[in-house]
Amino acid sequence: MAIRTNQIAEFLIATDISQKLRSSLEFGVVISIVMFLTAFAIRNYETNILRVQLTEAFSLTSTVKAEMVVYRAQHGHWPRAEAELHNPTLSQEKDLGGFVDHMTLNENGSLSTFFGDSDSVSPLGGRQLTMRPMLVSGSPGSPVFWACSGYSAADGVTPGGPDKTDIAMAYLPSSCRDY
Repeated sequence: MAIRTNQIAEFLIATDISQKLRSSLEFGVVISIVMFLTAFAIRNYETNILRVQLTEAFSLTSTVKAEMVVYRAQHGHWPRAEAELHNPTLSQEKDLGGFVDHMTLNENGSLSTFFGDSDSVSPLGGRQLTMRPMLVSGSPGSPVFWACSGYSAADGVTPGGPDKTDIAMAYLPSSCRDY
């Protein structure tokens, strides 16, 4: 039985198409996996950038908050102006850190940290985070604790100053949300 040339050619063409189709499907699967991993990596990168920005803000406010507590213990009230603390962090008007632009004192001891670059891709760009001192009512010897945005003071706790935070709760660390 002789195999004709047409049959061999048809077999080779069918095999070639089958292999090309399989290769195309495999390539499509690989591209889909790469796209998924890229989207996941970008989301993790954005989350890490937010954490770095907020960590810088908390770090910069830590010394100012400590000085404010000392000032209140010595004078009986919260400082009313940045100049009363003589803190170089508060006196710097712009570019306080890599992400933090400046800080200001608000009434009754609250402290606002402003993030720079309102044109940036970060959801924190151009926004502010307010830290408010919390005092136990009728107990002047109790330690001051500081609360972030969204904290509603419990009975017997007096918040200091207004909460001017305009950052979405989803971006704030759990320490701000869990009060």
